[in-house]
Amino acid sequence: MNLEYRCLKCGSDRHIVKTAVIPEKSPGLKIEIGTYYIKTCVECGYTEFYSAKIVDKEFAKSKKVKKYAKATP
Repeated sequence: MNLEYRCLKCGSDRHIVKTAVIPEKSPGLKIEIGTYYIKTCVECGYTEFYSAKIVDKEFAKSKKVKKYAKATP
């Protein structure tokens, strides 16, 4: 998860990140478990939710790009 963060409400760069597991209902009657990252501003309490599936996929992709960039002369 990108740790470069400025609060959209107050501009502070101090925040905490927690992980939450939340049940989700998909079309039909199937219930799945979704994992989310919750980023909260320490100064004002502004909170953002991020889907762990998407964040982790983007993190893995950026890690591969950096690894490839180091290997290429």
